[in-house]
Amino acid sequence: MSDELKGFRGRHPIKAIAIVIIIVAIQISLPAEVTPGPAWVIILVELSGIPIVYVSRTLGIVSTPRFRYIMDVYFFLLICSGAANAVLLLGAALDDSGSSGLSLLYAGFGVLTINVLSFGLIYWWIDGGGPVVRLKKQVTQWDFQFPQQLAQGSVWEPTILDYLYVAYTNILAFSPTDAMPLTHRVKLLFTVQSAISVLTVVITVGHAINVLSS
Repeated sequence: MSDELKGFRGRHPIKAIAIVIIIVAIQISLPAEVTPGPAWVIILVELSGIPIVYVSRTLGIVSTPRFRYIMDVYFFLLICSGAANAVLLLGAALDDSGSSGLSLLYAGFGVLTINVLSFGLIYWWIDGGGPVVRLKKQVTQWDFQFPQQLAQGSVWEPTILDYLYVAYTNILAFSPTDAMPLTHRVKLLFTVQSAISVLTVVITVGHAINVLSS
């Protein structure tokens, strides 16, 4: 096994697991009004990402269609959970008898943070066929084009932190600012992430103004 693949087993899944743990921690701390369904169901779904990502350390498993299907389902549920958070945040904001302004303000920032972490994780997993394919230099089609990759003779490879930054800039600018999306699936994911972000930002900013003016 090459040093790069050993590095993948030692570093990248650990970072991904840490991201999943942070997502779960934020979800637990959100007000009940913005948590879809029974809270324990959503938390259990999100926690399932820990063993799934850990298993990805076994390189042979990562490349199997069954494992990739499991990852796709997990990320789909993660997106649905984040979207539901945003919709419920809107409902809570329209309900005068619900949570306080400060509580909803915190919820808004929490939902935005979950958005960044979730989509950053997704972008890291899908780009070029996945992190293992990228490290093995077997990419046939990149999903993102980073500026560092345009330099002649560049051997630079994006890390999970680069994908988190892409997700972060997408919720602020609602358009690519660092890496350009190249494939239809990433453009669709950008659109979904931006839609969730717009809804969340409008509600959060509106409540921030109300809290500051009261």
